[in-house]
Amino acid sequence: MGAIVSGLAVLRALHRAQRPQRASEVARETGLHRGTAFNILRTFQREGLVAYNEREQTYSIGIMVLELAHGVLRTSGLLDVVRPEMFSLAERVGVTVALAKVEKTYDLVLLDFVGGGFRVDSYFSVGRRSPPFSGASGLVMAAFSGATPERVQAAYGQTEWFRRPSFEEYVERIEATRARGYALDCGDRRRGLTQIAVPIFAQSGPLALVLTAVNFSYTMTEQKIAEVAEAMLAFADRMSPELGRLRLD
Repeated sequence: MGAIVSGLAVLRALHRAQRPQRASEVARETGLHRGTAFNILRTFQREGLVAYNEREQTYSIGIMVLELAHGVLRTSGLLDVVRPEMFSLAERVGVTVALAKVEKTYDLVLLDFVGGGFRVDSYFSVGRRSPPFSGASGLVMAAFSGATPERVQAAYGQTEWFRRPSFEEYVERIEATRARGYALDCGDRRRGLTQIAVPIFAQSGPLALVLTAVNFSYTMTEQKIAEVAEAMLAFADRMSPELGRLRLD
């Protein structure tokens, strides 16, 4: 078991890193002996889980991880059950939509995204974690996840914003989100982008997923926002009973 735990620690360290890492950096990050980290990296390299740059002598996550991730999406039911609905929604209202899973840490992990409302590669990649309580999806988390006000306030202060609202204004937005059932961010999180987010609850009650729609702010009139929000709330109502068919753990 120890070897498995150490191997997972190495993969997590590479995943979190902002650039390829040397074996010594991985060892330092994980607390492993340098020789142990090196042996794990070499084993993962042979299996395709880790890529090695011989010139720089650095390691990074390998392509095989993408193949494994696709297997997760395929067997989870997301591709069969949810993705067709996401395509239909994106095409009908002309936005990019993203689906994220709620973690116990209050992070959101991106599961899938579709649509061509804007260039998405700078913002969306499957498996990426969003900072807690940021943007429209963060307002949904703050309103419906059961997080304490202290937890929300602490995370609010650490989140990067294009235009940071005052905490009092942020609390008002949380209350508005609870009242109307969806969250709205008009370019405060990301400059020039309007986000709308809705909660999707498990049948047993807790918040399970967050659906976010994004498009350029100049396209999102009040009428358009209302249209998109209505379509997203209907999506959430349809998907909630289907969550029992999905493997999201």
